Amino acid sequence: MASKNGLRALLCPFLLLVFIYLVWYARYLIWQWFGSVEPIFLMLILSYLVVLLFSIFFLKKEAKISLSEALKVRNYRLILVGMVFAFLFQALWLLISLGVGGDLEFSSFPGLKGYEGYAVYSSLLFAFTLYVVFALFGAFVEEVTFRGYAQSRIASRHGLIMGVLIASLLFSLEHIHIFQWNWIEKFFQAQFIYVLCFGILVGYLFFKSKGDIWSVFAFHALMNIFNISLPVKVTHTFPIATQFVTITSFILMILILRLVALKFDSFITTAVVMVRNGKDA
Repeated sequence: MASKNGLRALLCPFLLLVFIYLVWYARYLIWQWFGSVEPIFLMLILSYLVVLLFSIFFLKKEAKISLSEALKVRNYRLILVGMVFAFLFQALWLLISLGVGGDLEFSSFPGLKGYEGYAVYSSLLFAFTLYVVFALFGAFVEEVTFRGYAQSRIASRHGLIMGVLIASLLFSLEHIHIFQWNWIEKFFQAQFIYVLCFGILVGYLFFKSKGDIWSVFAFHALMNIFNISLPVKVTHTFPIATQFVTITSFILMILILRLVALKFDSFITTAVVMVRNGKDA
């Protein structure tokens, strides 16, 4: 029975990814009907709503975790920690990029990064607002899916490392949403390492925050906002520079998180000892 439950804990998150791909594929087929960018963002938001419903189903029926428990705030200060880490990562990434000879190119604000090909919209401000809503809602759904469900479920049966690594892999593969071989090949060349490292960092933050979904959402949401809104484009001078900057930045962030967590745990331990000593006195 234990072996069967352990296998189920591994297979069900992959099954959820299959359902997500079905949603993405249906979205991909419909996508081609739109020439204006606003309906595309509305469709993206709707598709993530469908994924959220799938994730809630797996949480409640397969992992036996209620939505209220998954969304419980463990500590409001952890939300601030997530936000601070997002700012810190952006600063680190830009500094390391400049350190290896990267060039900064500034663009206008607001923009539609990744959707520049859609020049048709009723209002750039309205389109950008929908883009921001999509970025925030997408971050929330992905954290519920891959940290709240997948990582928690796998870690409960196979340990933290397996939970973080497999959830991060699933999170990375979920970002394949255009079903053309040249796009998928480009994704693995240019984005896969970043998304995988992102997932590992967020998974570690989720663990250190005692399973607080809002701390990782705060980090993820702000990172998404930075990625779509910062009017800065970095161009690196040698082929593997982007991967080097990405891996280095995430390693440093994990080390900083570990240091902060150790200091925080030491502070809590000291406070508990002082309270106990005071009661004994």
